[in-house]
Amino acid sequence: MPLFFKLKKRKDFVRTAKAGVSIPTHTIVIQAAVRENSSVSGARIGYTTTKKIGKAVVRNRCRRRLRAAAALYFADIALPNADYVLIARYNTATVDFQEICRDLRYGVKKLNRQLNGETGCVEENGQTSVSGSD
Repeated sequence: MPLFFKLKKRKDFVRTAKAGVSIPTHTIVIQAAVRENSSVSGARIGYTTTKKIGKAVVRNRCRRRLRAAAALYFADIALPNADYVLIARYNTATVDFQEICRDLRYGVKKLNRQLNGETGCVEENGQTSVSGSD
């Protein structure tokens, strides 16, 4: 049994976009929303590539790269009751694969903090900075 499943229906993509939160990174845009009651007991992920980024060959390459990055890291960092949508950007097909992986890890961790209601922002060195006056 996989630790995450695919989003396949348009209504799931639309619900994630409307009800969830979004984080843009340099190579991808990540949207996430928490599922309230569902028969699926695991995270779900969907991939979107628009015609803005290129012809079919480029869009397919972007989807393959997003799926490969998700296969490496997504199961470890995703919330089990959430839906995620990865949207390819114009440079997803040409940028270094490690940058896509880094953006995926960063974006999903940041989204998870927002979905859990945490207000602090964890920096690279592990310290927590709280926004606002102390």
